[in-house]
Amino acid sequence: MANKVSETSGEVIDRSIDYWVTVPAILMVLGFALAIFMNPEGMNAFMTASFQFMNQNFGWMLLVFEFGCVLLCLYFSFGKYANKRFGNEKPDSSTFSFYAMLFAYSSSASIVYWVFIEFYYYIAGPPFGIEPFSEEAIRWGVAYPIFHWGILGFAPYAMMGIAFAFLLFVRKKDTSRVSAACASLLGEERANGPLGKAIDCIFLVGIIFSNAGYSLAVSVPIISTFFSKIFGVEHTLELDTAILIAVVACMTIAMYTGLKKGMTFISNARLYMFFGIALFIFLVGDTGQACNNTVSSTALWLQNFVVMSLNTSSWSQSWTIFYAMFFIASVLGAAQFYSKLCKGRTVRECVLGIVLASAVGCAIFFWTMGNYALETYLGDPAQYKAMIEQDPYQAITYVISTLPFSNVIMVLLLIYAFISGWTFIQSAVYGNALVSQPNLPADEDPSKFTRLFWCVVTCVLSIAFLYIGGLQTVKNAMVWAGYPTFVISLIVLFAFFKDIKNWDKYLS
Repeated sequence: MANKVSETSGEVIDRSIDYWVTVPAILMVLGFALAIFMNPEGMNAFMTASFQFMNQNFGWMLLVFEFGCVLLCLYFSFGKYANKRFGNEKPDSSTFSFYAMLFAYSSSASIVYWVFIEFYYYIAGPPFGIEPFSEEAIRWGVAYPIFHWGILGFAPYAMMGIAFAFLLFVRKKDTSRVSAACASLLGEERANGPLGKAIDCIFLVGIIFSNAGYSLAVSVPIISTFFSKIFGVEHTLELDTAILIAVVACMTIAMYTGLKKGMTFISNARLYMFFGIALFIFLVGDTGQACNNTVSSTALWLQNFVVMSLNTSSWSQSWTIFYAMFFIASVLGAAQFYSKLCKGRTVRECVLGIVLASAVGCAIFFWTMGNYALETYLGDPAQYKAMIEQDPYQAITYVISTLPFSNVIMVLLLIYAFISGWTFIQSAVYGNALVSQPNLPADEDPSKFTRLFWCVVTCVLSIAFLYIGGLQTVKNAMVWAGYPTFVISLIVLFAFFKDIKNWDKYLS
């Protein structure tokens, strides 16, 4: 990879690729994908067994970690570090833009899938021994989605985000390598040696499994579902693959034509589209009942937050621990994104912003679209049940078809989901590329080719997971991302705790 001269400093930028990190990660990902294509049934059984074994024996660790991060967020928001700033520079964006970016990052395409159907799984198989399809099951079915996509999941994002922001803007480390964030605990020699390279390699593999196995494996089929419904074509694996290729093509065009202003416009349009759809569905549905559900479900999960957070039952292993894996699997990649937004801001502003703006962004989905989906189910339970048990995507389009101007809403959701998938993978592979080129200055972007390469690798694994298909496959993929990332996250946090007592010393 050729070096280039920085436009700001005039210095030569080292764009060399760390092959000791990159090549093993590529071989592991492509080898796993090849195994799936060669033996899909065997690999599916293997992943299912791994999911069950890890969650039964180690899932409690993830729950304790998330709950601990909630407590740490309270400490850093209101304790002695609350008013510390990440560097002496001014923030790169306004306060409104800061919260808008946090809000937008949380509202990915995958939530469009869950918002219309998640409540049903909790009604049909409720926790705590509650009778399925009962009034009590419905109460918990409304509360649990907002809980799973709420502060428990985003608390680790906040903690890891400020740990990386501390590395960049307080310690002034000119790198975004995950191993560099572990140096205070492991020592510089280990962090820059084989152990550090292993950490960076695990990060790369974990984030690819997270992006390919969950985010894209859920997002792409929902885009294809809307596309097939609108244009009357059959939803096939070939269509899913074509959607992935279209996403890669859009990302490539945006990178190589320098359409940064265009991307900003598209991202903002996605945000306005989200609010417009949510407001429309809220108004055309049973608005009073939606408000009642919102208030009662919020009270229910607040009242039972500790029990819901630390429940290790078999039900929790399938859902709460799965969501813990999902959030933790992507926490290091998200931290790289969040850390750049923290420049010049206080700890309190960053922690509360990441947790609350992200949680509210997801909650609005469930308060509006989720409540309308529940309303549709209650209007004809047999019809909804038959559809979701045959194909969850049919249930989603069924709910949308009951809306006024349903065809318009379907088109808008297609555009929203496609843009979300596009912008998501663009930001996700950015982190992979940063780790592949470890000598880049913190304010320098990785090469376009490196980002495009990681995009293709991620898409290959996505196609493999789509080839197997099924909701359980999506869950199974998280094991290979969540637990390794969890271990690395602990190292990063302990290194951060060791360093923060020298906060003022580093800044001076």
